[in-house]
Order: sequence, then C-alpha cells, then structure tokens
Amino acid sequence: MPENNKIGFVGGGRMCESIVRGIIQSGGIPAENIFVTDADIERLRWLSTECGVSTMHNDLDNSGARQLAKECGVLIPALKPQVVGAVLPAIAEGLTPDTLVISIMGGVPLSSLEAAFPENPVIRVMPNTPMMVRKGIAGLVPGTKAGPEAVQYAKDFFSLVGSVYIIPEKWIDSLTGISGCGPAYAYLFIEALADGGVEMGLPRDLALALASQTLAGAGEMQLQTGWHPGALKDSVTSPGGGTIAGVHALEEGAFRASVMNAVVKSAERMAQLAEDS
Repeated sequence: MPENNKIGFVGGGRMCESIVRGIIQSGGIPAENIFVTDADIERLRWLSTECGVSTMHNDLDNSGARQLAKECGVLIPALKPQVVGAVLPAIAEGLTPDTLVISIMGGVPLSSLEAAFPENPVIRVMPNTPMMVRKGIAGLVPGTKAGPEAVQYAKDFFSLVGSVYIIPEKWIDSLTGISGCGPAYAYLFIEALADGGVEMGLPRDLALALASQTLAGAGEMQLQTGWHPGALKDSVTSPGGGTIAGVHALEEGAFRASVMNAVVKSAERMAQLAEDS
C-alpha cells in the first residue's frame, strides 16, 4: 500500500464512475480518499454530488491532472484516446517517483505508458463497467518497474469490485473483446430476449427482469459448477422441446459466429488503437 492513500482519477467518465461507485460501496476505500479531475465541470459536480468524491477542474493547461499527480499516492489515468497525448505530459510533470500509476486507458500499451512515466511503477488494467455493482473483471498487466507490492496493491484494489486476472500484455486485447466490450453484447441479448417476451404478450418490465435474471443466473451457474457451457445447454435441451427449437433458430441466425466475430472485431480495433498511440 502506498504511504499516501489518496487515489486520483484523471478523467471522470463512465469507467471512472463505475469503479468509484463499486469501491465506495465495498467499504474498502472511503470517498474522502478519492479525487477526480476532468475538463467537464458539470460532470465533476455530478460525481461530487452522487459519489461524494473530491473533484478538481482540469482546464486547458491540464493543471488539474498535474495537481492530482503531485498530491496522490495512486494515479489512475482514465482518459479518452483523443486527449491522451496532451494530458500524459502534464501528469508526468507532477508525478513523484513513489506514485503508482494504474492506467485503465484502452489502446495505450505499456511501452507508451512507461515512456511517459519512466521513473514510476506502472500497471496497465482493462476493467469493465459491472465494477459498479462489484461484479467486474480486471485484466492486470504489470510494467517492468511494478514490483510485488505494487502488483498486490492493484490486485487488492480491483478485487474490491470484482475478479482480477494477471495476464501478459499480448492477451489484453482479447480480454477486452470479451470482458471489456462484452457487457454491451450481453445488454443487446437481454434487450432481445425481453423484446421476444413482449412480442409474446409479457409486460416490458417483467420481460426485462426475466431476461436479466436469466443471464445472471446462467453465468453464476457456470462459474459455480465449472461445467462446460455445452453440457449446461444440453441439460435444458429436451428432445423435441421448446429449448431446442429456440437453439435451432439461433443457429439459423449464425448466433455463435456473430458473437465470435464481435469479440474478434473488438480485439482487432483495440490492437489498432495501440499501434496508433
């Protein structure tokens, strides 16, 4: 654990919000230890009101990012790709060598991060938005200067809001295609299941509740049993029954191929962003 227990987020977008909400809900880190800077003043006001965190405006000269880098023991860049090039130098100006940098920026490889912060331990993390409800996933890639204590801190931090997997960087785009982007695919599936229920006469609220709980329960069942998804599918697919008729319809629509293509396309896009950074 860094001696300075202040945690600073540079960028107050949805991922920052998801992590902050989950962390505070966990009770592991109090809101008064969390600081956020962003260029959007209204967004900062909202985060301060809704989450109880301290905020600082990041103006055109990136003074907020520079100040948080000076004041926080852990700095978490959570920037959009189009502003990374302008903000990282300001962060570097404010950092002390003891500051742990945990990047949650998609498409920014460790090589770029360590070039920007050559004196600091750096860890690259790919989180996802279900951290808001402490059901997230974090793929964690330690940098060359991130020792065991820094890695353990990052692991403990993200364990407050979900599951943590320490992986080589070559896997991070593939992980992003599944867990980083996957919630969007799951929401599409939930919406589609609910729409089917509505078409068959169910009220919208009930259909959505059934669809969401079905996905949550199915995922939890696979995690707890460890059974192969194909075996779990077979266990509810009776000969001549309704489930096999539905599976047949999904196969006619190339359901599995479409999902696989979505993961591949997402991973390829993230790899391209890394090449362009």
